[in-house]
Formats: sequence, structure tokens, C-alpha cells
Amino acid sequence: MKKPLQLLVLLLCISATNSLRAQLIPIDTSGGRYWEPVFSSVTVTSNVTFGSATNINNSTQVLKMDIYEPAGDTVSMRPVLVLAHGGSFIGGTKTDQDVVELCNRFAKKGYVCASIDYRLGIGFPIDSVNATKAVVRAVQDMKAAVRFFRRDFAENGNSYNIHPNYIFCGGSSAGAFTGLHLAYLDQLSEVPSWINISSLGGLDGNSGNPGYSHRVNGVINLCGALGDSNWLVPGDVPFVSLHGDNDQTVPYGTAMIYVLGFPIMVVDGSSSLASRASSISVQNPLHTWYGQDHAPYYGTSAPAIAHMDTTESFVKAFLRPLLVVPSSTSVTEPEAASNLIVYPNPSQGDFYIEFEDAGQHSVKAMLIDLSGRTVWQGSFSGNTLHVQAANLPKGAYFLHLVSDKGIFYSRKIAIQ
Repeated sequence: MKKPLQLLVLLLCISATNSLRAQLIPIDTSGGRYWEPVFSSVTVTSNVTFGSATNINNSTQVLKMDIYEPAGDTVSMRPVLVLAHGGSFIGGTKTDQDVVELCNRFAKKGYVCASIDYRLGIGFPIDSVNATKAVVRAVQDMKAAVRFFRRDFAENGNSYNIHPNYIFCGGSSAGAFTGLHLAYLDQLSEVPSWINISSLGGLDGNSGNPGYSHRVNGVINLCGALGDSNWLVPGDVPFVSLHGDNDQTVPYGTAMIYVLGFPIMVVDGSSSLASRASSISVQNPLHTWYGQDHAPYYGTSAPAIAHMDTTESFVKAFLRPLLVVPSSTSVTEPEAASNLIVYPNPSQGDFYIEFEDAGQHSVKAMLIDLSGRTVWQGSFSGNTLHVQAANLPKGAYFLHLVSDKGIFYSRKIAIQ
């Protein structure tokens, strides 16, 4: 049986080597991870700085997030949820009850969760122009938070043990607005003509961590809306929505939205987004709370807890399948790997990596086992790296290369 097994591993390696696009490692979903609360407690790192930007008062605001991780977890490549609070873009904090509850619940399942602060304030007059600017600022800040994790992975040794190709965003109310606009407001032509987007720093902004991708694998939309459902186009990432059909704050369908009683603009809520997404084959599961007003999951009352339980169940069912099939989203866009050679492959654990770009950039190499654990790592000092890993168990591994600019490559290798 030994030779057929070796042949199978060899064929897998040849198949991976011939791929012109980077292979991405799926998340380890064994043992109930990302479905059940497999961890009993959570570690919170508070007030992690992820950027800074000019706020509505023309002063520099330092942007911070709280990062939630499963306590005692040993897996080194975990999916990330970047979540933002509600508050109509004029209030709220990263310690709001609903986002904290979401972060705790999903961290216990194995996710790394981040509750972010973002620049608040609409200013006067409270109108469509100033409200749109507020949304743009929030989106820029969330993009910086996503980029923060990819930069930390590439430059700082992956402090939070994240998988840079599995990052999701979203939040509650205004936080859901922010996540939806991050994912789907992605063309300058979609920005209203009466907004000087360049004066705000463009779509990507200047909030921090430039040079890294802000793309996400999906959006968690809790009682949010999008400026125009037509911004959804075929091939866009999926989103999950939960929304009350009697929401008096954010429309469930298409209607005018108000802030402090002032009419702002017509927006497309979850029902309208679901209709548009279904028409173009973008995955969009929607749970409707019939007869419910805005954010019925907020608070500690029995009904609120029940609605939060529903939120947890519906969101986890959306996320879990997306962790199994590798995404096309990378630290930056995936690069062709024709200049990457690994030999011999299969090996006895002693092999060489030749990578032409290694002499021009700082490049880190890692071996990841099939459970997602990093079992070896090293750095290039030239174009060739000698790997001595004969002590590792026989089997298949993934070789990751990450440059100082976050460019991500992967190959499947075998140790016999």
C-alpha cells in the first residue's frame, strides 16, 4: 500500500505545481471548529492601533480595535471577522453590547474577531452630502483594519494567528452599512458626482497600512443598507443579512433613510439587496424578523438574547461553507508562481526552494500541515533557501511564501 499512497501524493504535488495561480490553504474545520463553541473562554487584546486619519474636526484620530481570540488555541491560521458598531455614524463605540457579544460568540468557535472604532460625525447640515462623506470615512477605516491584519501577517510574524485569505467584514446597523460599502462600492463611477472623493483620500483612503489588499470573502449585514443595489454585480462576494421588516431606522426595502429626523437619501435595505443579488447569482441568504423593528438582537432581555441566538446560527451557517473551499482573495492579488521552484518534491524532508524575487524582497517561508499548524518557518538570504525538515512526520504539507509587500504564494509538497 505504501507505493500507491506515495504515487497519489506525488500526483497531488505535480497538479499543484503546474497551477499558474497561487493555491490557497483551506481552513481547518475539524473538531467542530467554526460551528460549535469549542473554546470556553476568550482572550481580548484591547485598543490595538490599526491606523489614523483626519476626522470631521480636521484633527488626527488614532484608530483602535479590540481583538478577540479563542483562549488556548494552537491553530496558527484562523479566519477573521472585522466588525463595526452601529450609531448612525454619529455615535457608538467598539464596546457596544451587540458587537462585543458577536465577537465573544464567534471567538469561542475559533474565529479571530475584531471590533473596530471608526471616525464618527456627519456635521451640519445633516444632508446627503455630509452623510455620504461620513460613510466614506467609515469605509476607509474598515479597509485599514482589514489591511492591518494582512500587514501583520506579512511583516510582524502573524501576531494574531490569522489566515490572510479568509477575512470577512460587517457589523450592526451603521457597521453593516460600512461593510456593505467596503465590498460593493468599488468603482469611482459609483460615487455620487456631488462628492469630491479625492479630497477624502479616494475610495481606499489614508487610514493606514497601504500596499495591502482590503478585499474580503463576504459581508455580515445586520440591519444595514447600501446606497444603490446596482453596485452589486456578477462575481461579487456573498453576503448574509438579518433584518426586521418593520425597521424604522434602516429600511428593510428601498426607502428614505433619516438621521435625527433629517431626510438623507433613498437606500436599498436587505430585502432589496437580496432581490438584486439573486438576479445576478450572488449568494445572499436573508433572515427576516417579521414585525420587528431595528436591531432586535441588541440588549440582554430574553427576546434580545433569542434574536442574538438566531443571528449567531444564521451567520455561522453562512460562514462555515466559505471556509472549506479556498477563496481567490489573497494578501494582495494572487501572483503567478512560475519563478518558484521546489526540489526534490517529494523529498525526505531535505529540499530546496528557488525563488527569483527573494533577492529583491524580504521573503518568509512556512510549512503548514493539513490541520493549519505552522510546523517550520525560515527566511531567504538570497534566491535559494535550504529546508531541513526530516524530523517532520511523513505526509502532505503546504509551503507558503510571503513577501514584505504581502504577495502570497503557495505550493503543495510531500515528505516521504
